[in-house]
Amino acid sequence: MSKKWIKGLIAVIISVALLVVSSILAEREIIQVPAAITLIVISVVLVWVSILFFAKIDYETGIYECRKCGHTFKPTFKAYILGAHTLTTRYLKCHKCEEKSWCKLHRDDKNSNLWRKK
Repeated sequence: MSKKWIKGLIAVIISVALLVVSSILAEREIIQVPAAITLIVISVVLVWVSILFFAKIDYETGIYECRKCGHTFKPTFKAYILGAHTLTTRYLKCHKCEEKSWCKLHRDDKNSNLWRKK
């Protein structure tokens, strides 16, 4: 596991813990409502930042293969984020044939010929 993944996991754990603790403290009226709302907003923002961080890591380590023409390509980050997806496929528009299809994910592998195709 890379250092990026470990840092991201720590950020998720801290932000979720902050969310839970601030909710409990607010419910038991240990802290004032404005302070609780502030902590909850901060923790939600941290969760979203962590999600985007992991999405960026996932985006950087994968390419996609068009099911229609077999072309391998890297989508734009916007297309990557907005595309419907499963764990191993994403609905993307191929750069070569201009068709939308469920493109298969291939991870960065130094021995893979997919990374050498153009």
